[in-house]
Amino acid sequence: MGDPRHYILKVGTEDSLAQNFARNIRPFRREVAAYQLLRSCNHLASPRCYLSSATPDGSSGIFLLEEILNGQNYDQLRGLTWPQLTSTAQAVARVHARFWNSPSLRKAKGLPLHQYMHARQVGQHLPRFFRWATLPASTRSIFNKLPRQVEAALARLRKRPITLVHGDLRSDNIFFEKRSVRLIDWGLALAGNALFDLARVTGGSSQKPLSLLQHIKLLDLWHRELVRRGVRGYPIHHAWQDYRDAALLTLTIPVTNAPTLATLSKRGQKLAQTITKRFLFMAREMGSS
Repeated sequence: MGDPRHYILKVGTEDSLAQNFARNIRPFRREVAAYQLLRSCNHLASPRCYLSSATPDGSSGIFLLEEILNGQNYDQLRGLTWPQLTSTAQAVARVHARFWNSPSLRKAKGLPLHQYMHARQVGQHLPRFFRWATLPASTRSIFNKLPRQVEAALARLRKRPITLVHGDLRSDNIFFEKRSVRLIDWGLALAGNALFDLARVTGGSSQKPLSLLQHIKLLDLWHRELVRRGVRGYPIHHAWQDYRDAALLTLTIPVTNAPTLATLSKRGQKLAQTITKRFLFMAREMGSS
């Protein structure tokens, strides 16, 4: 009584399909770890977390979170405009800079290392994806090369600096306030390469396909913010190579997610088709595929 704050209570799902998914990726355990780290940012990049707890297997739990009252987020089908993408790039760069090669990452319980959604399992998901997607032979060949290319990209990224990565950076998980951008749903958080976040949002949530020049401009904006926040020893040409590798990893998202997404609803079907086109366009534009 009399508390002026507004809260969101987040709990585990009772949907059996979602429960099976959660047992594999342990989203509550990962989100608990992420919010514990984000406390040091004074919650400028995320809602305040007042209480968090996860079950032993990390698949369920409870969060008491600050409700974001004065922000706006946008459906992924609608996508983000160029100004919104630039704001997001700067906001996530501030998070990346704060945890750049931080020892706290390896101490955080439940935060996996270099686990970019289901990128490693892309090969086993390809047959189902090909049954669902109607693709010309030239496009099928791009996806057929993914398992080998992903392994090479992961090997390169393991040699780069690590930071706190949101892991599921799409328009639905971004709130735009008047003077700030805040990120929600850290259930796929990881310790890994920062450029996965940038590629995830530009490839999957851009309202209009970005040109190669626009990708370069956005990366430069992200990198400038990183340097401004004190990160050293990470030149722009390393960032560009990592961005191209990250774009390759995001191309696995439609392979592993789209067929299931398409079965959930008409919106899910449309979203599955949309993200497949978006991620494929980005990979081609950047020469990643």
